[in-house]
Amino acid sequence: MNKEKILITGGSGFVGTNFISKLSTDKYEIFSLDINDPKKNIEKINYINMDIRSKDIQSLLKKINPKTIVHLAAQASVSISARDPQLDNDINLNGSLNLFIESIHSDLEKFIFFSTGGAIYGEEIGKKFNETDPPKPLSPYGISKLNFENYLNYFSLKKISKSKISILRPGNIYGPWQNPDGEAGVISIFAKRMLNNETVSIFGSGNEYRDYIYVDDVIEFIFNALNSNIIGTYNLSSGISTKTIEIFENISNLIGYKNDPVFYDKREGDIFGIELDNSKSLGIGWNTQTNLKSGLLNTINFLKDS
Repeated sequence: MNKEKILITGGSGFVGTNFISKLSTDKYEIFSLDINDPKKNIEKINYINMDIRSKDIQSLLKKINPKTIVHLAAQASVSISARDPQLDNDINLNGSLNLFIESIHSDLEKFIFFSTGGAIYGEEIGKKFNETDPPKPLSPYGISKLNFENYLNYFSLKKISKSKISILRPGNIYGPWQNPDGEAGVISIFAKRMLNNETVSIFGSGNEYRDYIYVDDVIEFIFNALNSNIIGTYNLSSGISTKTIEIFENISNLIGYKNDPVFYDKREGDIFGIELDNSKSLGIGWNTQTNLKSGLLNTINFLKDS
């Protein structure tokens, strides 16, 4: 039986590692493209060290000729985007365009783009944003993600590409394999520092809120998109907002951490709050399976064992 070829950009990242771990190597011939080494080596995965901005993308796609691309690779930090908007745009827009435009000349059937729900809508306190709300990003990161969405919609509208395009707008994803030493991923950052009995920093008042979603629930939606004709834009979220101070308190209680957080001014580009309406995603039979407490426990236990 011929295996279906699938290319995952950003395959060594947080979501990519979780996704590839669950992909069947019996069904798929899997190609993982990243500039970083894989977080864990999985048998029968073809690891490719390449930047999505590279001119070699053209020859790679010609050689692989994937049926599906899951595009996860990105500059994913809001604060880095605020410090260096040119770098953010170069990766998230120019790199993504390089990948997609070269894919037009292949036999690609499906392109799944991992955008952002947390940074694309802007903010309106108390509002649940759905996919029809006009995006009003407040950071270069949100702008670059939206700009590539606009290009994808243009390519689709003009029938420049024959592939089916799915745009996923996730809330704040957390779970195993998220970098606890980075600038994004507050749950993993808090948990690691608490496990080491180190000081925890909160940027803002602590009343800022986000829509957190466990990584396995996100992966389940990607599988739905792989195995069906899902096209268009979808919010991926729990539909529940949680304050940063509540995240701090929940993790503190689970770990037994006794110290108070240290508060700093909010970082450039950070919004006060975001909550996503996930009705459209629920309408195609998907739902979240992991509540916040279970997800926090899974994340803490993973960090303990790492």
